[in-house]
Amino acid sequence: MKQLIQIDVDQWEKSYKPVLNHLSENPSFDNGDGGVMFETYGPELDYVLTMVRRTSGLLVWTYVDGNTKPVIINGYHLVNRIYYYITEVPYEGDGLEVQVDEYGGCAICGEEGECEHEL
Repeated sequence: MKQLIQIDVDQWEKSYKPVLNHLSENPSFDNGDGGVMFETYGPELDYVLTMVRRTSGLLVWTYVDGNTKPVIINGYHLVNRIYYYITEVPYEGDGLEVQVDEYGGCAICGEEGECEHEL
């Protein structure tokens, strides 16, 4: 049976190092250096799928609408997907869930306080 490990976004960013989205002029979730989310369609999805094939999905993460709140989970997933991430460091465990609401801002754009995603 898989053991699910939970961490917050700060721990996840430090440990797995999400890469910048080089395919979009205005990618979502700016980490201070640029946007790190990849869309679920078009050239960005093509890139994510290429990374899934090249790395067996070990560098791919899916931002999903979880049971009670949005979370980031390791691997490529279709159900409830919102965005994808690609990281520099692979995850090779059984299961990891990143608690995005503990980041301090919007889970989609990183803005503090109210934004268009929290309406």
